[in-house]
Amino acid sequence: MLFGVRGERSRFPFGQTDGGKSRSPRLPFVLVVFLTLVSSFGVAYVLATLISPPVLSPLPVSVVGISDAPARARRVPLTTPEFDAESFCRTIIENNLFRPLGWTPPRPKEPYRLIGTLLPRSAHTPPKAILQSTTGEKTYIVSVGEKIDAATEVISIESKAVTLSREGQSRTLRLRIGF
Repeated sequence: MLFGVRGERSRFPFGQTDGGKSRSPRLPFVLVVFLTLVSSFGVAYVLATLISPPVLSPLPVSVVGISDAPARARRVPLTTPEFDAESFCRTIIENNLFRPLGWTPPRPKEPYRLIGTLLPRSAHTPPKAILQSTTGEKTYIVSVGEKIDAATEVISIESKAVTLSREGQSRTLRLRIGF
């Protein structure tokens, strides 16, 4: 059996009577004291962990004399190794953090495109090739041994193919015919 606010019999805890009129609920004194103690212990625990770090037991230390240490451990390099800033920056640029996973760099674009080849019918005329810059601004008619620009030279001209040398590397341009 429960008692209401003024000693009346009630089926409802915290001050509600049978008449349906609700009164302001009051917590029992024991509950208030309990919540106060729990909150104060919680605050004390948080402050204790923030102020004093946990103390760990020290590891056992063994003292080794200089004569006991191996000779190779006593060697100290006289100079520090050189830091190669250029290769460090190159690594960062090549492996960009913001690129998607599995990204591969695009294939280098050829500076010239083969338009056609002119093969001689007689031994007195040299073979010729018609090349166009990939920007589409210039067209070149060249033969073997001629330079297209300062770094590019024509090495050989064959049927539907031209071999160019650029900075010591040779590249073969092929005529793509698809009707």
